[in-house]
Amino acid sequence: MTEQFVGQQLRAAQAPLSNPQLFYWQRTGGKQGEIDYIIQHGNRVVPFEVKSGKAGTMKSLHHFMAEKGHDFAVRCNINQPLVENLRIKTTSGRQVSYRLLSIPVYMTERIHDLIDQAQKGIFKM
Repeated sequence: MTEQFVGQQLRAAQAPLSNPQLFYWQRTGGKQGEIDYIIQHGNRVVPFEVKSGKAGTMKSLHHFMAEKGHDFAVRCNINQPLVENLRIKTTSGRQVSYRLLSIPVYMTERIHDLIDQAQKGIFKM
């Protein structure tokens, strides 16, 4: 249910006259995994992971970030808003570093403003 709500909010946050579409990423071969949504922010691709509880592993997100070389991602859960710099090893032992914006589900509609703030280092609620 949480993923459905977030998906609707992400579609609504897209340009009003565009044809809103949602995309996801699925790992092929080896261990299975997926990123819930892939959104476009300006000229950047931003992976968007949805967690319905307070905690949860993000193995697929870490793998995606290492494989694609991206430096920014979003996690949506029920915790307080937070921006953090992660430095983690993937399950294959590969080192990955990126900035993670965590937002509560109810703030999804403000995603583009929040990404701008997080990337400029002026994240405020």
